[in-house]
Amino acid sequence: MIQFRHSRGSITLHCRAISATPNEVFEDGFIKNPDLLAEALKRLKEKENWHKNKVNLCLGPQAFYLRKVKLPLMKEKEIRKALFYEAEKHFPIPAKEAVFDFCPAGELCDNGKARAYLLACVAKNTADAYTSTAKKAGFFSASLEILPLALCRSMQNSLPLRISKRPVNQAASLTAPQVLLDIGFSNSTILIMRGKEYLYYRSIKSGIDYFCTALLEEKNLDYRTAYRQVFESSPLEKRGLLKAAEQYASKVAQSLAYWSDRAENPASTLYSLQFCGGGAFIPGLASHIEKTLALKRYLYNPLAPLTGSKPKTQPEVYRQEALFPAAQGLALRGWIK
Repeated sequence: MIQFRHSRGSITLHCRAISATPNEVFEDGFIKNPDLLAEALKRLKEKENWHKNKVNLCLGPQAFYLRKVKLPLMKEKEIRKALFYEAEKHFPIPAKEAVFDFCPAGELCDNGKARAYLLACVAKNTADAYTSTAKKAGFFSASLEILPLALCRSMQNSLPLRISKRPVNQAASLTAPQVLLDIGFSNSTILIMRGKEYLYYRSIKSGIDYFCTALLEEKNLDYRTAYRQVFESSPLEKRGLLKAAEQYASKVAQSLAYWSDRAENPASTLYSLQFCGGGAFIPGLASHIEKTLALKRYLYNPLAPLTGSKPKTQPEVYRQEALFPAAQGLALRGWIK
């Protein structure tokens, strides 16, 4: 969780808190134990001096549908109605049983005659489970947003920080497509942006748990021991994770190749690969993926432009900040478009 303060035209960090999600709370992206999650959120609420109780919530990859659609230029009040009909065409959930959200996806297209939008859909009962759980914890849900939209907003208002002594080429970072790889516990999210323009999103069903499971199968360990070994500082091969890392890197490469085959720009124009999420700190994984994809590796710090912090060479300085991209994007909703 994170909260910003908006004052005199500037946005600063007010407070933040982080806590491990209790076991057996989620199953395939859906809330399985709302009471246990509500208690964890309540403790997190009491941990910091939050201003009021209004929150924006985020849905994980398994819980929503996402499509990129194109509409002719029209008045703002007509857009939502038009997108409602688009949702009925593209999503398997009946309109009366769904909740929709959307945002512009890049500049005008078709010679300025149309605009692309990201259109998201979630089942109403899933959305209600999220908002009711937040209410049990003492929060008021102001909005419910899907992960890619929150990450888009984060990337639109942040800069990458190089995990080396070489500085970031800011001009290139604003004009060339950049990849954000958010390695979560069960899933990884790939997002490609060019400046403030959305280009591509993909979810991979592999995350930290994927590497833990690889050790369970390889060494017949209990899960807690496997988790600890995943984050040990010895080489991937010595930990028995090299094969898993190669397979994971291959999945990322396949996703980028899929985008490249359908994009106006070839994959060679990709400028950087930015890492975030807990899996970004699995020793050796980021460097292995960097070599496999031949892309410059950055550790993503979404808070740098807002807190006034400056890039440093030690990646451990940004360990916590790299866990906050989605939370930052959610907190900026309504303040920054």
